[in-house]
Amino acid sequence: MGIVVLFVVGFLGFAMVAHHYSEGEKLKRRLRSTPLHSLAAMPENATARVVGKAFAQSAQAPVLQSPFTNRRCLMYIATVEQKVGPSLWKQTIRESKGVPFMLNDGTGSAIVDPTAAETVLEFDRETRSGVFDRAEPVEKWFLETHGQSSEGWISTKQLRYREAVIDVGETIAVLGMGVREPDPDGTPTDGYRSGPPTRMRFTSSAKYPLVISDDPTTTRPAPRQLGPGNRR
Repeated sequence: MGIVVLFVVGFLGFAMVAHHYSEGEKLKRRLRSTPLHSLAAMPENATARVVGKAFAQSAQAPVLQSPFTNRRCLMYIATVEQKVGPSLWKQTIRESKGVPFMLNDGTGSAIVDPTAAETVLEFDRETRSGVFDRAEPVEKWFLETHGQSSEGWISTKQLRYREAVIDVGETIAVLGMGVREPDPDGTPTDGYRSGPPTRMRFTSSAKYPLVISDDPTTTRPAPRQLGPGNRR
């Protein structure tokens, strides 16, 4: 009976990891295949991909601190996974938070609200705990805030803690539908003839979810936008 239970747990853990991986790869393919637009020339109410640097909206605007590394950021994902087999990990905690931020690509600016967005962020920090490597205080605190512990009924759990962030000033890609709005901080580029300055605003909806990524492969032009001399 015990072997059957372990097999079921292992299979479910593998299925969860495989599903997450496939969804991430699907989003990256979608980002890579969508042509790039500049914020200045981006069509309104049409799905498009833009790439720029992410900043806080102002010096007074809120930013976040990531839970494991205490990094100042605009968005983070923190996960905990438990080892359930020789090479299988089951995700037990996933915490994702973000604040609205400014995106600038050199031609214009946009406000990005990451609420309910789909994300493909690079996990660049990883630590582990187990029998011979007890959980650090910050790891214990994170587990406790989610009603979990590093100790099991019989032995210490084998856990790994992973973190991904959007740093202030980091280059990211955003795929979604934007609307243009007045920019209170902008200046007209051609005097009164150009009209009041505007900026884009990206929000997520059930029908048109935003996709946000810091994967370097998603911030390059789509293959069909590259000429023969620009291919790598």
